[in-house]
Amino acid sequence: MIKIDVSKLPYSKEVVLKENLVFDAEKYPCYLPLIEVKKVEAEAKVRRYEDFIYVNLLVKADVILQCSYSLKPFDSSVKGDEELHFASYVEEGDDDLIIYKGSSIELDKYVFDLISASIPLSPKAPGAKLPSGGKDYRVLSIDEFAKEKEEKSDPRFDALKDLDLD
Repeated sequence: MIKIDVSKLPYSKEVVLKENLVFDAEKYPCYLPLIEVKKVEAEAKVRRYEDFIYVNLLVKADVILQCSYSLKPFDSSVKGDEELHFASYVEEGDDDLIIYKGSSIELDKYVFDLISASIPLSPKAPGAKLPSGGKDYRVLSIDEFAKEKEEKSDPRFDALKDLDLD
């Protein structure tokens, strides 16, 4: 667990926290294409100014992803960084502040969210090839799909083709 003890933070001096994390699958469920988070190296550079705490979060994670071509799992790694702003109170107009209560801030949730946000939308396993087709399906490029959709007519309107409007 990576935790900031606010009461022990010095003012205007950067503190670096480093942790290796493992996430419980029940508390932090994965959603496709993310299958599993195996290992995480998290680093938080924390700086305190008056009632505000600024955190620069850097994450490197070994994960298992689902290949968007073959739907098979494969090992991968992701990196991400994010700047977080915490405060013990919020004034109107401070929408980018995260409110914390108590004397500590747990960053595990933010680390997991950063990992999830760093996953590519359609991850491809090394060497995976786009299938050309198979039983009951075929693969089209975006251009082929658009052209086919443009040329295809709705059979419900076929009777209107024979209608002479002149």
